[in-house]
Amino acid sequence: MAVVGLLMFGNSVRDEITSNIFLTQGYPQGISIALVIFIAIIPVTKVPLNTRPIISSADKLLGLDTRHVSSSPGLVGLSVYSRGLLRGAIRIGITIITLIIAIFVPSFDTVMSLMGSVLCFSICIILPLAFYLRIFGTEISLKEKVLAWFMIVVSTGLGIVGTVWVCLPGGMTGAVMHRKD
Repeated sequence: MAVVGLLMFGNSVRDEITSNIFLTQGYPQGISIALVIFIAIIPVTKVPLNTRPIISSADKLLGLDTRHVSSSPGLVGLSVYSRGLLRGAIRIGITIITLIIAIFVPSFDTVMSLMGSVLCFSICIILPLAFYLRIFGTEISLKEKVLAWFMIVVSTGLGIVGTVWVCLPGGMTGAVMHRKD
């Protein structure tokens, strides 16, 4: 997406390409309206997807998962209605916590960069390779082990570099900061 924004708007591209489209004359009004609608839909669809793992973990830890019978003494004997209320309260609470984090960390690009550098490397590359080595370590060839370890080390290094780069002030990294109007 960054390459497309650079090709379309050159060095005057903003952090969010949609703001370039809103400020540039010549785009049809329909595109602006469609962008506003799509941007408004994103949080409605993304929040449940992002919080689902947290909610599922909380449900399991508290014995509210409908696929398992609760062994917690405090929850034994609760009606389906009571369990449903507790599950709803968990979902609302986690959503409120997410909202509070979004309010206190308004720099969306920083959050996304941290997620990309830390979470994506660890969840998509490092942990699967580590689990693969742990489970099949005795069955795979030395060449495959070396390649897996090489990928783990490189991914860890890139995750660390990405995290440090995001945390550095913009002036130190040479990033061009555009004034938001």
